[in-house]
Amino acid sequence: MSVFHPDRLPSLSRLPKELGREERLCAGCGEATGHILYRVPKKVVLVYLKDHPENVHATCIKCARSTVLGGEERERALSLENR
Repeated sequence: MSVFHPDRLPSLSRLPKELGREERLCAGCGEATGHILYRVPKKVVLVYLKDHPENVHATCIKCARSTVLGGEERERALSLENR
């Protein structure tokens, strides 16, 4: 059990949170490579919102290009967080 909880510390609440990793076809390099799935908070005035339409991204490990996930892909990635 970890004592460190970044979601509870205001200064760290703006950091992206990794949801998981998976093999995906990358639009940037055109290959099926490993991708890191993560949730990105959005700053609104002085508050960071965790839930907004473009909060889930997938970044290719090989070329480091990022893609915003939407629809079913987004819901599936968010379900990985609860596991």
